Amino acid sequence: MEQDFGRYLLSVEERDIDLLLMEEFHISPDFVAWFARQVGLEGARFAGAWHSVTDAGDGETDLLLRVVAETRKIAILIENKVAAPEQDRQDERYHIRSARSRDAGLFDAYTTCICAPSAYLAGLRRDTLFEHRVSYEVIRDWYTQFQDARSLWRQRIMSEAIDQSRRGYVMVVNATKSTFHRDYWQYLQRKHPRLLMRQPKEKGSKSDWIILKTFDMPKGVSIDHKIDQSCVDLTFHRTRLDDLLSVRRDWPNDILPLQRGGSTVLRKLVPKLDMERSLLDQTEFLERTLSVAYELSGYCRLMQRG
Repeated sequence: MEQDFGRYLLSVEERDIDLLLMEEFHISPDFVAWFARQVGLEGARFAGAWHSVTDAGDGETDLLLRVVAETRKIAILIENKVAAPEQDRQDERYHIRSARSRDAGLFDAYTTCICAPSAYLAGLRRDTLFEHRVSYEVIRDWYTQFQDARSLWRQRIMSEAIDQSRRGYVMVVNATKSTFHRDYWQYLQRKHPRLLMRQPKEKGSKSDWIILKTFDMPKGVSIDHKIDQSCVDLTFHRTRLDDLLSVRRDWPNDILPLQRGGSTVLRKLVPKLDMERSLLDQTEFLERTLSVAYELSGYCRLMQRG
């Protein structure tokens, strides 16, 4: 590589890789078939690809590749990461969105995948709900079979993204959300010491959930205030809705039992809090939210066995 002016690219962002993959999906049947094989689908043919598919209730899918395998339409939902850390319950929410789209008839089946440098993939939680992993390294190596200028340039982009990941992720601090989380924690310390929240560090722009517990809450259960969704969930991690409904079916009308990926939740709607405003100007709504947290915590031992 010529060094007259330094690197060809100052940095590679996740969106850059998103668009590289989107172009490949749309113009290269061979790449689609190869990528599908990485997630266990043989003989797959292209049936559409979309970027940044948003679900108002449960977040965003970076890339959605739909293929036809035999006679079935199958969606591959792809989370793309250069170095940024996973968001809260991000893997779980991929399954929630997938199931909702499948039930709406947009495809017959789905699988989830995370695409990232191999060093990033090695650091994933052991219990991640992403079903497949495709490393940047294998994508880069796919281009090595070609010697045209376009493929050589794509190799360089992928190599730069891999090197950038090794240098580490630097979070862009969102001062407003950092202050909101800190004020929330301090409010609990003063007014509601029974509700436990980790003392927050600096937060990024997508830090929209507050995770709470109580002193007597069993392992694997949490209270999740999802500010972006205006709800509080009592979450039983790694459980099935059928198990919950076998314990109790007659829930109050304002408590909704739901399956959320590999977890079951009891959900109740709460007033909307505006994270761009001072929390101290919204304490009436916050108090109503915390009363819901207390109410739901009363069910925390519902799924205990033995």
